[in-house]
Amino acid sequence: MKKRNIFENSAYFLARKSGQMLNIGKLKLNIVNLENEMYNMKAELGGIIYKSFKEGGDCSAQVGELCDKLAQTDKQLQDMQQEAEESGNRV
Repeated sequence: MKKRNIFENSAYFLARKSGQMLNIGKLKLNIVNLENEMYNMKAELGGIIYKSFKEGGDCSAQVGELCDKLAQTDKQLQDMQQEAEESGNRV
């Protein structure tokens, strides 16, 4: 069996670390996208409530659906943040 020289070991190490950093970067980009999506949903939620207040209508069904969607997105966000944190500790 042939031994690896120092250059091969260094190249392998750098390639592995680069891959890990790329994955962390992708996770962080996805986190930012989810945060923006949640911001937009919250703005939409405010618009629905204000419109209902202004017109005197019932918006509970729309609010419930949007809140469910927000909760699901928040769960995804928390999972991604935890995964990014754990990945960052491994680098």
